[in-house]
Amino acid sequence: MRICFTSDQANDLESVMSYHFGHCPYFVIVDVDNDGNIKSVKSIENPLADEHNVGDLPAFMKSQNVDVIITGGMGPKAQQYFVDYSIKPVTGAYGKIKDVLEEYLQKKVTYIPQASQTSNEGSLHEGESEENKEVERLKKEVTALRGQIADLKSILKKIEDKLE
Repeated sequence: MRICFTSDQANDLESVMSYHFGHCPYFVIVDVDNDGNIKSVKSIENPLADEHNVGDLPAFMKSQNVDVIITGGMGPKAQQYFVDYSIKPVTGAYGKIKDVLEEYLQKKVTYIPQASQTSNEGSLHEGESEENKEVERLKKEVTALRGQIADLKSILKKIEDKLE
């Protein structure tokens, strides 16, 4: 089985999950055998992160022979494209990829597909450059916070393993 994760980093299994699949900077592709053993891991740049048409990324994933895509968020139209390509979309994931992979393989995930996502693209008006700077600053802060949450999730997992 080939599983693709959206990522904010090109750091293989140590990467932090990206919230939205379409604009994530990287994908981490993991090949897993039938016993759940990892056969290979590779990080690749998202060739369509800056600009793409609806359906381009699902087609790209199909060309990569992906069976499952795991991400933080994805709209219903994109989810349907993946389903049409026989790729299982899983949304609501967060944390480090190694932890999410383990949860997925142990069937401990309860990710809920998102009903919809809205986009604010094209809604900015002239004279909002200061607001644009603030938005970009907040995006960077959110990315940093996701990394911290991923680290905390890993620590919590280690503590839970010791308690079992």
